[in-house]
Amino acid sequence: MAKPGWVTLFCCVVFAAQAQVSHDQEVARGRAIAASVCSACHVVAADQAYAPILRNPGPSFQSIANKPTATADALRQFISTTHKTAGEPFRMPNPELTDEMQEQVVGYILSLRNRH
Repeated sequence: MAKPGWVTLFCCVVFAAQAQVSHDQEVARGRAIAASVCSACHVVAADQAYAPILRNPGPSFQSIANKPTATADALRQFISTTHKTAGEPFRMPNPELTDEMQEQVVGYILSLRNRH
């Protein structure tokens, strides 16, 4: 019979591995959404298939990720807000993502942060 300590340790390891897989899947989904929705205006990944169509594209997701102000809350707020106005019609529109999609894109952006 296994000792309760070993069972607990085993369960913790299994749950941690599942959480990591789930996180990795969410980041991959965020990358796919960004490639589909955001890549016309931003470089969302170094290996994206096409360059942004804007003459002056928005900041790359890598540079956004490395801003000191790039927190999950700040990114969520920015993504869900329209920034274009009558005077500045080419600013970022609200991409109308669901809450789940926003979380996945935010997770992807934060995964790009340089680790020092």
